[in-house]
Amino acid sequence: MVEKKYMNKKRKIYLAIPYSHMEESSYKQATDVTAKLIEANNDLNIFSPITHSHPLTKVEGVTIPGNWEYWKEIDYQFIDWADEVWIVIPEEGKNKVEQSTGVQGEIKYTRRSGKPIVIGRAKVLINLAKQKTKI
Repeated sequence: MVEKKYMNKKRKIYLAIPYSHMEESSYKQATDVTAKLIEANNDLNIFSPITHSHPLTKVEGVTIPGNWEYWKEIDYQFIDWADEVWIVIPEEGKNKVEQSTGVQGEIKYTRRSGKPIVIGRAKVLINLAKQKTKI
């Protein structure tokens, strides 16, 4: 069993990005940003639902939906776990964030909890992580 003293040391970030109609691009961008955030600041514990879930929807012979209705409750549990929610503005543009049912649902859910929300392009989020300051 892991000693409890290690359980809460890192700042927990839920990393969202629009997914529908740009699934492969979202997966690549989310995974790249996650890796770069971890590299930039070892004090961050990043959970990217797209990095986690997208490959599961591709397993041959297994049917796991890739839609918001399926993942909503799971994502909300991870937002509950997180200290902050960061949202990547994808290369496809800010309008994708505004049009994304999932991201808008995550924002609404997070606002009710009072947790900080940061929205930015990958480079902005990575620079923020390098600053090593809490939001």
